[in-house]
Amino acid sequence: MRSTRALFTLLAAALLAAAIPAALALQGAPTIDVIYPDPQPPERITPITIGGTRYISTNDIARVFRATKYWRPELRKLSLRLGDHTIRFTVDAPIVLVDEEARNLVESPRLVQGVVYVPESVLGGLMEWGFVTNATWDEPTRSVRFRSPAHTVRQAQLWVRGRVTEISATLLKALSPRLIYATPGELRLLFEDGTLDSARVFSGGVVLSGMIHETADGVEIRLVLAPGAQGYSVSVSSNRLKLAVTDDQELVQQGIFSKLEPVALGGADGKIRTIVIDPGHGGKDLGATLPGGAAEKDAALDLARALRTELQERLGARVILTRDGDSSVPVSRRSEIADESGAELFVSIHFDAEGVIRNGGFRVYALSSSPAPGSSDRLPLSLGGEGGVEMHPWDSAQSQSTGTSMAVGQAIADGLARTFPQLNVVFRTGRFIVLEPVAAPAVVLECAPAPRGGPEAMSLQGYTIRDVAKTVAQTIQDLARAGRA
Repeated sequence: MRSTRALFTLLAAALLAAAIPAALALQGAPTIDVIYPDPQPPERITPITIGGTRYISTNDIARVFRATKYWRPELRKLSLRLGDHTIRFTVDAPIVLVDEEARNLVESPRLVQGVVYVPESVLGGLMEWGFVTNATWDEPTRSVRFRSPAHTVRQAQLWVRGRVTEISATLLKALSPRLIYATPGELRLLFEDGTLDSARVFSGGVVLSGMIHETADGVEIRLVLAPGAQGYSVSVSSNRLKLAVTDDQELVQQGIFSKLEPVALGGADGKIRTIVIDPGHGGKDLGATLPGGAAEKDAALDLARALRTELQERLGARVILTRDGDSSVPVSRRSEIADESGAELFVSIHFDAEGVIRNGGFRVYALSSSPAPGSSDRLPLSLGGEGGVEMHPWDSAQSQSTGTSMAVGQAIADGLARTFPQLNVVFRTGRFIVLEPVAAPAVVLECAPAPRGGPEAMSLQGYTIRDVAKTVAQTIQDLARAGRA
């Protein structure tokens, strides 16, 4: 009896010892908001973190997107079927079959307490692969937003009438368009919280290329304009949008069209005197582990120093780093440094290990042009009555610069795309704690190194950090020159 009890005790201890590392490996992760059309209430799902990677339950994916699961325990394989599409996962294997096409998730699906968890990047994949067409995944705000069945923006078309090019669309309810920015090279407009019948691309007349599509903030129109574009006009009447651009200077002089103005960077003379660069992480905060074993904090500092050198040589500006060594700097202090120094531009630098899914690339972010929830209750506060000082909460200082920030972010993304045409480069908006308190135009640059080891671990598909720094600095220099022209 004693030997049996002793054996049982040893077995229990062994099982407990084996379970402890597994339990320690599982950590919580920021929740994801799922926003449905009215009247269905929103819900919140909770991913987990395993070994530094965020995972989401296939049970949650099946429920939210109304998918059907097929689990074969003997093969440790799970299939998710969404309409006519199927994804086949194998536990502990990074290769998945997406409609029978092999794709590498880099991180393998895991079996946790009888449930298959997959890397959170699968959420974006569902939209990119065309599996889910009625929802968007916004990674910065960590939200999945489903579109309303009754689309509020419909039948967008482009018309060329002489020297005027017009985008028109039908509006099913009263929506006020918000002009994000209008420069001689590009125009961006947003219908906040709007929904779209279908994304479209445009070209013709003064519009070299353009598109109307849904974002996490609503329906966005972006037009890339031909050289010589002079003015624009926006009007909404009788539930009809008319967005027009022209290369006819006389129409601008007559006041029929508003003038397209360059991005306003720097002081009144258009000269940029102070730039703050923020290398992410630092100290005990290593950031992501990059291919080859390097830490994100070190790569971010290397790129920040290279960018500082390029900007000093090109602009003669004072360039301040929020950290110039391996130190820990609170996020709030990084924003304070920008504001205290009177920065005219703020660039926060990060690297993303999960970018190897796309074999390297870049993501450039600016703060969303839509106000943060609850911010409308706090803006602005006037002191001293009429003509007095207008005070804004610390965490909403960026709201006055979001249009310029988006224009700068898009320009940097376009510059990187031209320099690295074989890589995936995207520009996005979202909520970022480090950007919200910054008064100056501010962006986040996230680099995703290709899967390399050894001395080339920090290069992007064979390009060095200095190549990235040169491209970003050249873009900023070009924007500054355009503003002075």
